[in-house]
Amino acid sequence: MECNRTCKGFCSWIKEQPLHVNYNIPKEEATRLPPCFEETFLGEMEEGVKRQYRGPYGAHVREFHDRWVLHRDHVNADQDPLGHLLKDAPEYLASALAGALAGLATGRHQKSSSIQAALLASALTLASGKLLKLLNGDQSDGRGRAPKID
Repeated sequence: MECNRTCKGFCSWIKEQPLHVNYNIPKEEATRLPPCFEETFLGEMEEGVKRQYRGPYGAHVREFHDRWVLHRDHVNADQDPLGHLLKDAPEYLASALAGALAGLATGRHQKSSSIQAALLASALTLASGKLLKLLNGDQSDGRGRAPKID
């Protein structure tokens, strides 16, 4: 998705930003997002998020009551969900695979335990993936400032 509207300066700034670094945009500075951003239901929800949006150059925005939080992804989840899982959120794909494998492995012997084993394997894999991202320098906890939206 490219931008060719009045917000071109802001969208050009997005293109230059590193991946997975969050930028806060207070709502006092920008009451709304540029028109090239579209609402999406795909994305990790966290406490306080009202809506999520996708925009040009892999932009992913979470709307909070008082601010927008923007970061760039490799792949737009709306356009290529599997590619997004592979490049930007592999811990979710790994947790789904671990859960499926655990469910299949235990389902042969004890069907009642297979769902519990699948959920446990999935949760542990997801938590491990999140921890590895943090330890390997994923800057998703860094908070920077974005320029004003035109």
